[in-house]
Amino acid sequence: MRNELITLKTKRDFSAALKKLMITQPLTTITVRQLLALTDKSRPTFYYHFADLEALIKWTVQDEVLSILEQTPTYANWDDDIYRLLQYFDANQSLGHAFYASLDLVQLNQVFREPLTQIVMKYITAVIADNQLRVRQADQDFIARLFTGGFVGILFDWLADDQQEAPKIIREKLRRTQNDIIVYALKNASY
Repeated sequence: MRNELITLKTKRDFSAALKKLMITQPLTTITVRQLLALTDKSRPTFYYHFADLEALIKWTVQDEVLSILEQTPTYANWDDDIYRLLQYFDANQSLGHAFYASLDLVQLNQVFREPLTQIVMKYITAVIADNQLRVRQADQDFIARLFTGGFVGILFDWLADDQQEAPKIIREKLRRTQNDIIVYALKNASY
């Protein structure tokens, strides 16, 4: 357990250094040497934890974003969770741009789609319990993939468009068009 905490602290130190550098310079000019200077760690330590800067970006987003989404695994707060995620990227625009630009579609999906699907499954489980529904696992999986895919697509489009739309506007659009959609889908799928 102690080694896991040390590893997590080390990764977060590199992550914080990267975010600090990205405030003043583009990712393409950031070097591992700069990260080492800010963290007072060795080059082997960096490469023990990360293959390259892209791996650090991927880990940073996963660590910070997923911790945001895992705070409230209840369906009642789904729009708040999404809003916090959008606010995170709005507050860390350089990281969002670098993240989107440096990863391919497969990597983007690994970072977002798989973990988000797990979180949506928690929402689904809560809705099923609250409404005393009986829904086949295959239907639950399909609804989770559908909802996650839609949101991930919106997020990727927003990042690609330089985050032109305010998070609050996206939240309102999602709330207006998607409110209770998972509940509705699960009730329809219930047997």
